Amino acid sequence: MTDPIEPERPPLDDWPRPDLPRGRTFPAQLLLTAELLERITEQGLPADRSLQRELATRRKMGRRDRERVRELTLFVLRQRRALDWLLDEHAPSMAARVAATLSLAEALDPVLAEAAGLTPETTATLARRRAQPFDSLPWSVRFNLPPAAAEQWQAWQPDHPESLARALDGRAPVDLHANPRHGERNALIDELAEADIEAKTIAGLPLGIRLEHPTRLTRLPSFEAGGFEIQDAGSQWVVRTLEAQPGERVLDLCAGAGGKTLGLLDEARGQLHLTACDLHPDRLDRLRTRAQRHGDTELELRTVDATQPLPVDLAEFDRVLIDAPCSGSGTWRRHPELRWADIDWDGLAQTQRQLLEQGASATRPGGRLVYATCSLWPAENEAIVAAFLARHPDWNTIRPSLDDLPDDTITAAGWIRLRPDQHGCDGFFIACLQAPTDPSPNRSVA
Repeated sequence: MTDPIEPERPPLDDWPRPDLPRGRTFPAQLLLTAELLERITEQGLPADRSLQRELATRRKMGRRDRERVRELTLFVLRQRRALDWLLDEHAPSMAARVAATLSLAEALDPVLAEAAGLTPETTATLARRRAQPFDSLPWSVRFNLPPAAAEQWQAWQPDHPESLARALDGRAPVDLHANPRHGERNALIDELAEADIEAKTIAGLPLGIRLEHPTRLTRLPSFEAGGFEIQDAGSQWVVRTLEAQPGERVLDLCAGAGGKTLGLLDEARGQLHLTACDLHPDRLDRLRTRAQRHGDTELELRTVDATQPLPVDLAEFDRVLIDAPCSGSGTWRRHPELRWADIDWDGLAQTQRQLLEQGASATRPGGRLVYATCSLWPAENEAIVAAFLARHPDWNTIRPSLDDLPDDTITAAGWIRLRPDQHGCDGFFIACLQAPTDPSPNRSVA
């Protein structure tokens, strides 16, 4: 019997490929990658922290081997839909997905295929399917969208979809915001350069710094002294749209671990009466630690369920920020595991509506309320704000007086959209709303 004729191996320039370090991949690395992927997916863990923690414990692994496992893990999370298409299976094993990744890198041999549990039939299917041009695949496969996200994408129909999809599959830059109370931004860039860390300013963000290459930062003296925080440029734009002025009362209603909270204080040189709230005390504990390192010891922290009527003293704030919980689709570059998270869309929308109502109740007459998400989907953004304005017709949309805000970020309704392919940051939606100056009955919480 003659061996079957293998399909002609096509050039893979149009297929995404992992950027693996030189050297061979061994079965143990394939299986470790599959194990980490299963743990990240089943437990809903952040991929970057999980990889850092897990690989740090494996002291016998070489640097290249660690980087190989890291790259394979992130590639599967970013390209899972395409890998499943290659395998022609609805829910293949993580090991099979790693094997498909290796095939795109021309690094899948029979030993690795067997370790991944691939049958001869699956291996043949993989070879046959990867012979097809990547551009011929269905758009939801090319864009690596699970069914729920594909529905959201179809409802949105963004301009330049290919560009956006490629950006979401890429790696996010490392951005910092400098603490101006610690020193000038250029002085921090010089200090980073002395540590062989290349950095540059970010246009439009007076405190923004972007690193040319990822590196460890938390052991730098300037970090330990509170000289900067790691914060995406899009998140810094959210902070700037509040335009908080020294002496004002500001409420961060969903503060989390406090990146935007500290950004607000830095923008106003610490001269704010700022209250930060969150539902989860452990997040506020992390914020307290960060604030102490940052030099902000007068910050008021409150554990609050902001979907319910707020305590009576949380009222009459000049500025209110709602960084609403969301699907996180705008952060897929940093958190590729979020693509595959199970989301209660109805429950999430209800939370977002309630937060916006409670934030409105805490805003003084004529004050500013900013509603923001790191989501791309209109169902979490435009739909939520439009419904709020329909219930409260005496509220207005306003445009921040930021000269450096790119014009192409402003939507027809006057809201702000940031995209990774167009603005170099995570995807964000921002609506700046102004409370009526007359505290009429329409301001009451629905």
